Amino acid sequence: MPFHPFTSHPFCLPRQGLSPASLFPTLVMNRLIGFLSGSLLNLFFPIFLYQILHFSIQYVLLWYGLNYLIRIPFFVPGSKLFTRFGLVPAMVVGTIGAFVFHLCVYLLSAGATEIWFWLSLAAIGLAFNNIFYWSPFHVDFAQMTVKDHRGRQISRFYAIHQLISFISPIISGYVIAVYGFSFVFLFATILQILSLAPLAYLPNSFVKYEFGYWETLRKLVSKKYRNMCLAMAANGAENLVGVIIWPIFLFMIFDGQYLDLGVFASVIIMISLMLELFIGKKTDSKSKRKLLRLGTGIYSLGWVAKAAVSTVVGVFAAATFHSFGSILLRTPLAAVIYEQAADSGHYIDEYTVLREIGLNIGRVLMVVVLMLLMHWFSIAWSFVIAAVVSLGMTKIGQRVS
Repeated sequence: MPFHPFTSHPFCLPRQGLSPASLFPTLVMNRLIGFLSGSLLNLFFPIFLYQILHFSIQYVLLWYGLNYLIRIPFFVPGSKLFTRFGLVPAMVVGTIGAFVFHLCVYLLSAGATEIWFWLSLAAIGLAFNNIFYWSPFHVDFAQMTVKDHRGRQISRFYAIHQLISFISPIISGYVIAVYGFSFVFLFATILQILSLAPLAYLPNSFVKYEFGYWETLRKLVSKKYRNMCLAMAANGAENLVGVIIWPIFLFMIFDGQYLDLGVFASVIIMISLMLELFIGKKTDSKSKRKLLRLGTGIYSLGWVAKAAVSTVVGVFAAATFHSFGSILLRTPLAAVIYEQAADSGHYIDEYTVLREIGLNIGRVLMVVVLMLLMHWFSIAWSFVIAAVVSLGMTKIGQRVS
């Protein structure tokens, strides 16, 4: 299954003769604009959902669970489509899916009725984004990064992510507190459309997804891909707690004060930012196995610390500690994953599709566990579950490396 880089496509402006590494900033620009759009919502969308669904965590989890579940059967058909049309058109379709999601959320915030109709349409938009955008993005990302400096490139990429993440909660918190959710959601919707512009400067490339539907399922549990898929399932499962439960927990701790919540999140992110570039340099010069081993205990204990606190000061200390563990864990783990993808050669697209399927399987399973857990235990126990899962993710990651 050959990889054909830089094939012309009507959507793409001519950029002949450029090396993959020289195109990396353009790909990064597309992702960062899209990330800015998403980061304006990331902290506050679960809270918004929690409010419009009558303050029911079970309903919030149900929406997320169905959202992740409907994607899984369509990854292989979606891969066949980007095999035919190329990676850049697939990312365009995925970005339009993200736009549909943001538009639906904006309409809900502006007073649209039929909540479950708009939430269902939003879930479909997110499914299109997940199916058509992320696998092509990861293929291009792996091809465009330089092997000997991949850890440093990823670290810098994440550092810019963190900088955007630092600014976004303060802006969102202030605007929501003064003007309401709809202003933030409208701006995020506009940014999604703007994120299409850099894609016009990326030459289209084609990969052929060779696995059939049933072969893909067999590969998920095969010896070659089993550890990676388990690692991604664990990654998706514990990350779901941070995406859904942690913002709602903070909303309770801060008693609904959006600006205070946004400032708190920004301070934690700034602390992470100061660590990010240093860890990236260590990723290239030190053993990833050692960094992952160090991150294991800190990251898992960070989740446990979050479960044990109930005051603003305690939450700040736990979040800072957990953030340090996250940097130690995720930067070298991401470097390993992208190295494996790049080393997969002409199976790079199969690798990335299996990665996305594993992530979503883990998310669905965690939703089921949390929905059962919430019947008998407090919200803080979800952090204990995340601690256990993250420990498993790190061990698997060490074996993969």
